Amino acid sequence: MPLASCTQDPVFSQFYGNPLYLNPALAGSGECPRFIANYRNQWPSMPGNFVTYSASFDLFSEPLSGGLGMLVTSDNTAGSIFVTHRISLIYSHHLTINANSFFNAGFEATLHQQTFNWDKLIFPDMIDENTGNISNNTGEPPPGRKSVIVPDFSTGFLYSHSNGLYAGLAAHHLNRPDLDFYRNSAGNPLYIKYTAHAGKKITLSERSVGHSSWSLSLSPNMLYQHQRNANSLSAGFYLERSPLTAGFWYRHTFENPDGMIFLLGIKQKRFTFGYSYDLTLSKLRAATGGAHEVSFGMLVFCEKRNRKGAIKCPEF
Repeated sequence: MPLASCTQDPVFSQFYGNPLYLNPALAGSGECPRFIANYRNQWPSMPGNFVTYSASFDLFSEPLSGGLGMLVTSDNTAGSIFVTHRISLIYSHHLTINANSFFNAGFEATLHQQTFNWDKLIFPDMIDENTGNISNNTGEPPPGRKSVIVPDFSTGFLYSHSNGLYAGLAAHHLNRPDLDFYRNSAGNPLYIKYTAHAGKKITLSERSVGHSSWSLSLSPNMLYQHQRNANSLSAGFYLERSPLTAGFWYRHTFENPDGMIFLLGIKQKRFTFGYSYDLTLSKLRAATGGAHEVSFGMLVFCEKRNRKGAIKCPEF
C-alpha cells in the first residue's frame, strides 16, 4: 500500500535573519547588498531530527526600481529520509507612496527538488521476530520514482514607514506543486503557505560621545503562518543595545504551546551573527532537545548607506 505523506515547510525562528525565505518582498530592502547564511537543527536529541540550511544574496537595483535576490535552501527531514533542495530567483518592485511610506511587491520563481530515500525505511516484515535482525527484503511496493523536480511560484507584499513600522503578507507555493512519488490520482500537493508579519522599531535612547555612538531600541513583532491544517503564531520582541541584540518569543500552534525562543545576536558595521534556542513546551519537550539555529549576515559593496526606502526590520 503506497505511503501517504503531507509536506510542510521548515520553520526558521530567526525569521528576519532569513528575510528572503520569510517574504520575497524583502529582497533589496536593506541599505546595502547582503549575503546571509542560516543553519537550523531541530530536535537534535531524536534520531530523526530535522536539519535545514539556506544561503541568500540580495541587492537593490536603481535601474530596475527594486530588489533582486537568490535563495538556496536544503532541508533534511526525518534523518534524511526526505531531502529537499530549492533554488529561487526573486524580484521585488519598490514603490514610494510618499516621503515616509513605501510599498514592495515581490515575486519568486523556484526550482524544487525532493528526494525520497526509500532504502532508509524499515518495515515490520523486514524484522526477524526471533532475533530482531533486519533484512533488506520487504513486501512493500517501492515508489514509482524517488525524486521529483517541479517549478514553484510565490509572492509577497510589504508596507513600511519611516517611523519604523513594517508589515507584510506572503503566499508561497501558489501553484501547489505535486510531490507525489507514487503518481497517485489524488497527488501530493505542496500546500500554499500563508504568512503575515508585522513589527515596529522604537528608539528608546540615543547617545553620541566623540566618534562613538550607541542606541537602545525595542522592536515588538508578530508572525502568523498557516499551511493546510498547521497554524502557528509567534509573538515577542527584540531589545537592541548596539552592538548586542537580545530576543524572546512565544510560539503557539493553536492546539498546544509549541515553544519559547531565546536569541542573542551581535551586529557590527559589516556583519551580523545570531544564535537562538527553541525550548520545546509541547508533550515532546523531554525527548527533543529543542532546536538550535545560527544566522550570519555580511554586507558587501557597501559604499552608500541610509538609502531612502530601506526597511528598518531587525537582522535576526
